[in-house]
Amino acid sequence: MRSFAEHRRETALKELSSTLVKRNVSIVSLVVFGVTLLSVSLCQLISDIHRGEPPHVFRVVNLLPIPTLKDIEQYEDTLEEESVLTHWLLPSVQTVLTGVFRTGNEQAYLGRDGWLFYRADLDSLIGAGFQKTARAALAAIVDFNRQLDARDIVLIVVPTPVKPTIHPEKFSARFGICPCFTGVIALNRNANAPIQNPDYAAFVEALVSEGVRVYDASPLLFKAAHHEAQYLKTDTHWNPKAVAQVAKHLAAFIVAQVELSTNRSLAYIKTAEDTANVGDIAKMLKLPEDQMLFPPEHVTRHVIQEPSGELWQPDRTSEILFLGDSFSNIYSLAGMGWGDSAGFVEHLSAELAQPIDKIVINAGGADATRQALVQELNSGRNRLAGKRVLVYQFATRELFSGDWKLLLIPQVQPDSTVDLTVLDDEDENITVTATIKAKTEPPVPGSVPYSECIIALHLENVGTYELPEEFVVFLWGMRENRWTDAATFKVGQNVKLRLRPWTSVEADYGSYNRKELENEDAWLLDVYWGEIVP
Repeated sequence: MRSFAEHRRETALKELSSTLVKRNVSIVSLVVFGVTLLSVSLCQLISDIHRGEPPHVFRVVNLLPIPTLKDIEQYEDTLEEESVLTHWLLPSVQTVLTGVFRTGNEQAYLGRDGWLFYRADLDSLIGAGFQKTARAALAAIVDFNRQLDARDIVLIVVPTPVKPTIHPEKFSARFGICPCFTGVIALNRNANAPIQNPDYAAFVEALVSEGVRVYDASPLLFKAAHHEAQYLKTDTHWNPKAVAQVAKHLAAFIVAQVELSTNRSLAYIKTAEDTANVGDIAKMLKLPEDQMLFPPEHVTRHVIQEPSGELWQPDRTSEILFLGDSFSNIYSLAGMGWGDSAGFVEHLSAELAQPIDKIVINAGGADATRQALVQELNSGRNRLAGKRVLVYQFATRELFSGDWKLLLIPQVQPDSTVDLTVLDDEDENITVTATIKAKTEPPVPGSVPYSECIIALHLENVGTYELPEEFVVFLWGMRENRWTDAATFKVGQNVKLRLRPWTSVEADYGSYNRKELENEDAWLLDVYWGEIVP
């Protein structure tokens, strides 16, 4: 005798195989379905024609004859990014989802009391399977320390805690602050210490056991967070008070580890300035520009000035070289929207009363800053000359998601001043047409906290004696969370660009998120800044 479950399963199979739909219902359903599909393409076509642009539907020809998986993914990403319906509907729909249903999106999560959190930060704390990346990070840093030690340079590693590490109570009520009977403020649900990835403590211990000096600001910031916020509500980064506090304690740590010269002791000037901006996580929600769900956050930062009154500037003759990411760029790189000359490096310099040289790149914690240093040395610019300390700062999420490569620090002759760039005048421009041999890709807009990104092109077959046969060009791949035309360039495509030496714009653009070429041979080529010529 059949069981009831078998009978139900048999009945379901029969109904699925012989579902009856009335003719008029099926016709209406097909018409609605067809119109819905065609309306998307039709709206996009009308918009393209209205703006005088080639219809997107014709771009599928570029995939012929046999597209690669990467080509198809890039084509789909481009369609999604440039979809007119997305730009029309998404802001309004997201406003309803966020304002009414308290829902974020794939990258931005809503916390408590108007706080926002970046998904990658949370994933780095609770995700599993990060041991392989952490092992790669450990190997890369230990090797980096070994190479610096051979040059009598002390490496100080500064893993910077991400927002939920210090403020878990702003993400979940389970970590909320509660009054105890003794009158002391405490945290419940095991939040009596910074929230870290389970592998983090072992990672730090392994570094220390290998002789690497580590300054961990997590305990300091977590204790301070009991009294006042240490991070911005709608941004991934720390606030100015946290920057100043950590800089002060890091300076004391450095002085305890290394005896610095007192010949260049300087009295820097601090001037308070107010700044207001909408955080990077709020921008990742892609709400309307006039949204008021997350208004601009006001902070007071302290601008650092030289004794002469000029704004602080890095000094390549300093005994200290600082490598860092966006935690060091915020309040220093004006393009991030929080002002300039008041960042982590500036405050550290003021606390040490010493000038500092720096290489700071957004999203560059794992490899970009180390790679930039290697490229400088390969070009004959010895950024390690006279250095006694190298401070290496990066966000802790990089330990579990970054690309940690082993990089060889090349030997450079003392006082080497080799300049590989052909253009002698930094203001000189040259227009060329060249073929793309390789290129890097910008991130999908809204998928990372940074609204700008510089990409790299490896170009060849230049028909001019003024440039070498092969060289590298940096240019904007994403601006204000929108892909540029350069983002859609293809390998093998001929492009017309206006070039000038990268060194002429490095001070302005060098700290932005930059996607470098993987081929290390390309690091030895001349580097230029490019702009597309219509």
